[in-house]
Amino acid sequence: MIDEVKQIFTQIYEKAKEKMGDEIKTWNKVFQFNIPDGEPFYIEFSGGEMKIEAGTHSSPTATLIMEKSVLEQILKGELDAMAAFIRGKMKITGNVIETTHLRRLLEAGR
Repeated sequence: MIDEVKQIFTQIYEKAKEKMGDEIKTWNKVFQFNIPDGEPFYIEFSGGEMKIEAGTHSSPTATLIMEKSVLEQILKGELDAMAAFIRGKMKITGNVIETTHLRRLLEAGR
């Protein structure tokens, strides 16, 4: 699962960088993804670079908890992340406001 996520997020990130410009370069954030029916991973943004690693980060900006199918729908653009959160398909702990940056990245990368 992590390899597929890396591939999709990398494609989204490259497209989003073109649209969002210097804004992404200022990000210093870590988003932890806990997938009960999959493996945990995190995405780290720092210095204009994105890194995706399997496992758990010691101090994420926010943690997103969702089933694998929900993550897949969000990555494919079939489900809006905000809608998933509002419908209770995704839970967020930590700095919820910072996750809006992740949503903007997903939208810009499509």
